[in-house]
Order: sequence, then structure tokens, then C-alpha cells
Amino acid sequence: MSKLVESAIIEILKKVRDPELNGNVVELGLIRSINIDNNRKIVEIKWIPTSPICPLVLVISAVMRYVILKKLEMGEWDVRIMVDESVPTASFWNSQLSDPSNLDKIIVRLRDTGQINYFISE
Repeated sequence: MSKLVESAIIEILKKVRDPELNGNVVELGLIRSINIDNNRKIVEIKWIPTSPICPLVLVISAVMRYVILKKLEMGEWDVRIMVDESVPTASFWNSQLSDPSNLDKIIVRLRDTGQINYFISE
């Protein structure tokens, strides 16, 4: 089942765009790993931003989490989006990404302002 879920996640992440490069996070090679723990109901995705100081790290991470939860209807799952440890600023970003309420607030702002469409291609 994990491989099936991983394939579905990859397809969903193809809808998440980096608006600066105008490509999706999968095709740009930004996704480093997808780990699925079926017993604990945790999905953890590690990715690399196009720059260690990319101003869109939190926004793109929030959008990735949002589309996965929405499209896969994984309401009871813990979906974690983290910056890969190979990135020099990973600990800075991951300290902010570890609180899902931060990401939820970003999504609300993006939806309220209509900016979410810059990050999702349907």
C-alpha cells in the first residue's frame, strides 16, 4: 500500500508549482524523499528549495501539505513537509515547518487573497 500512496503523492505534487521557475516541484527535482509510516499514519516529505534562502519555502511547503491532505483525503494522517537536511538552512526552516498550524495559517491567507492559484496548477 505504501508504494501506491507514494505514487499518488508524487502525482499530486506535480500540481504544486514553484512560481519563480514556473515548474512543478517533482519535475524540477525538488522532492528528495517520501516516507510513509502506515502504522503511525505519518507521511513525511523532504524537499530542497531552489535556494537555501528561498523566500517561498514556507509557502510551497504549506501548499504541498494542503494538496496532499485535500486530494488524498488524509484527514487523520499527519502530513509533514520538511526541508532536506542537506540544505544548510534546513534546521531554520524545519523549526517553522514542524508546527502544522503555521502552514494552515499560510493556506488561509493564500486562499483569502486568491494567491493560492499561483502555486497550484489544476
